[in-house]
Amino acid sequence: DIGGMPAKFPTEFADIDILPNGPFPLHQWKGRPVEPTIRILDHNPRGAIYYGAKFCPVPRDRTVVQRPFSERLIECERPGIASIGVSIPRYRTRAEEMAKHFYLDPGYITKGLGVKEVSVPAWDQDTGTFAMDAALDALARLPAEIVETIGMVVVGTESKPYSVKPTATSVSHSIGAPKDIICYDAEFACIAAGMQIKPAIAMIEAGEIDTALVIGADVSQAPPGDPLDFDTGAGGICFVISRYNVILDYMKMCTHVGDHPDFARRKDQIYPFHGQTFTGNPSYFAFQEAAINQTLEASGIRMDQVAGATFHQPNFNYIHKEVNRYGLDPASRVRKGLRPCIIGQPVTWMGNSYTAATMFGLASIINEKAHSLEIGAEEAGDPGQSVRERPTYTFEEGDIILTGWYGSGAAGGCAIFRVTSLYPRYLEVTLPFSERLDPPDKEAGKKYVSLLTRYFAKDMIRPSKA
Repeated sequence: DIGGMPAKFPTEFADIDILPNGPFPLHQWKGRPVEPTIRILDHNPRGAIYYGAKFCPVPRDRTVVQRPFSERLIECERPGIASIGVSIPRYRTRAEEMAKHFYLDPGYITKGLGVKEVSVPAWDQDTGTFAMDAALDALARLPAEIVETIGMVVVGTESKPYSVKPTATSVSHSIGAPKDIICYDAEFACIAAGMQIKPAIAMIEAGEIDTALVIGADVSQAPPGDPLDFDTGAGGICFVISRYNVILDYMKMCTHVGDHPDFARRKDQIYPFHGQTFTGNPSYFAFQEAAINQTLEASGIRMDQVAGATFHQPNFNYIHKEVNRYGLDPASRVRKGLRPCIIGQPVTWMGNSYTAATMFGLASIINEKAHSLEIGAEEAGDPGQSVRERPTYTFEEGDIILTGWYGSGAAGGCAIFRVTSLYPRYLEVTLPFSERLDPPDKEAGKKYVSLLTRYFAKDMIRPSKA
């Protein structure tokens, strides 16, 4: 009852739980700041999807107010990444919950895949909402006029809401981008968005465009109960690639393309199939490592110069193997007298986000002010010391960042970036990735849902055709 007038509210209000008992506590929300979020307002399974803005109260425990880190456009000598936008759903399903329903040892998921929980979309979220939210988040830290410079919007995804209409047009419309732009969706397994970086850079260098939005977004799916199903997540990432306000200079990108029959989805099949262990050896490692080695050689950079790295992350264990193969683990680096390399590996806490996976890895190291790494006594050269230290590291101007990409059965890629002098200013107005991944606010923090809810939210439960 509000002012004597009866009112009805949904069980959730913009991702905030409403107490099931008692009246809606209106006084708690009056005067609270809000931020927009794109959601599905209505849809017909055989027709149009209607997207629109809802408003979510800003979490009480938020440490940063996001705003442009510069009031004007700053033209830079080299094009690169100007901002990284993040969209991660609030819902999660724990590995133990999934294992219970398929009569599995939870260790099969938590240790075998290295995944503890997976992100789950809400009922009004899909690939389109993640793509639009990520774009809005990225643009929030840039001057408003950056939108007028956008000449390209591309969304890489394996889970398009429409078969023919591109998600990129919905993104373009939602941000008010110019009408005379290049706009399309890309589908190339998990490297779909990564493959768009080099064309975007080339078009900027050629003077055809000034700014591009390269977005990776997916509501990842796999056959229920399949090993691939146990670590599929959801979310979206947006790279603003521009000649303006660059925080990461683009240095080099190479790809390695081929054809291994390890992961595919045939026409009219609901879920993809995969080649079991063949997806790792030789496919994942062969493609990605070939591209990494080629990029390092072409750029004249050694791996011991890399200060931060991330790889495609279908699971944690694949990343761990790549880290060890390239000597990026803390023990190897410290023994060589080098600063430890910061590794982006959020897959443990959100699952495999397919096209967005490598991009989430980069966001996890760039959109974070400081990284605490555990260094053991033996790694530090003092085996007699039992205490493990946790020194803190931050990126500085000139640091080299490496990103490894993989598109199942088809390609590997590697892009190298360099931190610019504008990066510290960007960090000051950027909500830390850790707060996106695990919001500390009691009202807006993570919410755990059942396996059944996860399947419904991902549209994996369909009525019988009888």
